Amino acid sequence: MRGWSVEIAVLNGQPTVADALVRLDSASVRAVPFFMEDGYFSKIAIPGAVDAVAPGAVRYAEPVGVHDAIAAIMLRQALAGCAALGVSPGSAALVAIGHGSSRSPGRALALHRHCSRVADTAGFAAVRAACLEEAPFAADVLAALRSYPVVVTGYFANRASHVLEDVPALLAAEQAARGPGGLPVRFQGCVADDPAMADIVLEQAAGAA
Repeated sequence: MRGWSVEIAVLNGQPTVADALVRLDSASVRAVPFFMEDGYFSKIAIPGAVDAVAPGAVRYAEPVGVHDAIAAIMLRQALAGCAALGVSPGSAALVAIGHGSSRSPGRALALHRHCSRVADTAGFAAVRAACLEEAPFAADVLAALRSYPVVVTGYFANRASHVLEDVPALLAAEQAARGPGGLPVRFQGCVADDPAMADIVLEQAAGAA
């Protein structure tokens, strides 16, 4: 993968898809959706934006969030959170919070698959997936785990309002509900913070159809 040119484009704002494609000026371009699920943005929005500029010129990869290595990132973050709290993984719960969809709830999410892999390979007392916009809702999942210290990892692609505001507000409310002597709830950041995301982008690009 060495020697590849890499450009960033966003669907709303700058740099645009057109800007990135002009700078690349290559006959072999691969687009890697920096999204956590394989849904509307990766299947429709990104191909639509690209084809409006350069129809048929780009090969599309799977989004970063469906890569199997995401489970390993979740595990690393959970273990770091346990260490920060001074608790053993076997006595703690891991909750991975993603976006979900109020418009199309219930579809198979990579989030659930990653949580299942962590649960199968690590010794946490509980591993749960939770969503902001569909069941299982994060507030309900957290409330059901009040007998455990909880480490939360954000299943988000960037540090936007969900990571900076929504999840911290949920965790603050849960900690308050646990009372002064309640077990701790810790937010360990989001999966996109992990340096391994760069390798995931490259591996998804290499496998682009």
